[in-house]
Amino acid sequence: MDEIFCALVAAARRSSDDVLFVLDRAVRRVEPAIDATLLFDVRGAELRRRWGHGVRTRHLACLPKTAHETLPSRCALVASPLESRRSTDFVLPGDRRAIAVPLIAGDAVWAVWYAGCSSRVRLGGMQEIASLVSCGGEAHLLARERERDRDVATFDALTGVLTPRAFRSVLHDRIASAGEQVLSLWFVDTDNFKQINDERGHAAGDAVLQRMATLLRASAVPGVDVVGRKGGDEFCMLLQEARKMRAIERAEFFRQEVRGAVFGFPFPVTASVGVASFPFDAGDAATLLETADAAMYHAKRCGRDRVAYAAGGAGFALYEYPMR
Repeated sequence: MDEIFCALVAAARRSSDDVLFVLDRAVRRVEPAIDATLLFDVRGAELRRRWGHGVRTRHLACLPKTAHETLPSRCALVASPLESRRSTDFVLPGDRRAIAVPLIAGDAVWAVWYAGCSSRVRLGGMQEIASLVSCGGEAHLLARERERDRDVATFDALTGVLTPRAFRSVLHDRIASAGEQVLSLWFVDTDNFKQINDERGHAAGDAVLQRMATLLRASAVPGVDVVGRKGGDEFCMLLQEARKMRAIERAEFFRQEVRGAVFGFPFPVTASVGVASFPFDAGDAATLLETADAAMYHAKRCGRDRVAYAAGGAGFALYEYPMR
């Protein structure tokens, strides 16, 4: 049991689904005849499928309110583990035996774990399975809380810059209140990042992202410009008091800073940067992001380690630094 508990705790650090996979494997070790497992969230009078494992679980989305005779529904009602006694207990095609275990937080049942078996063998280990499911339910709740915290977080845990959601919110608000003020946006991609991850490992990749974030913050005007992570190896920076040409020149200076920075590899790490400005290239936040993103891809198509910008009706153009 200690080994399973440690595995569940480790899974909770990864994701709520990982917790359920670990729990599923543990339950099937206790009772190998089990061939389908489900987790139902209890929502009022309805049980809604949250997760399932096994071919027979694929098409079940929820148990309607009229299914109060099924094993999971009665389990939620009595808040105690139950075994199947009659054919109306079952919820999956082909079930011949089943067990259900409630997951309880405080005084309320918040979910029900259901395990079905397509053979007529008697299911054993009910007490051990109930203990495993109870332990797994606590780990699953913890993982879900962590996931909710990450969803609403303001700052990215790895790099310290704004999360994608928080950055989009700031970008939307700044553009909504910009009036006639020019706002410029950088869309930054770390060149060949997948190769770095594959050849040097994820720890090295994380270190690259942290260094890139540090260089971006160093390029920002404190209290004015806003740096955020777009996702993966991509970043954005909103330049609040920089007209388009100045934003392009600053992007080129940043590109050179990245190329000259020490990352600890026997090769330079470089960045491709796309630049777009409001209101010239876009009239709203979503379009500005898309335009800067497209400019970045133009820089990558032209050989990477470049700065490209939206050029109105002409599409996109590369910035040619005078000393290049």
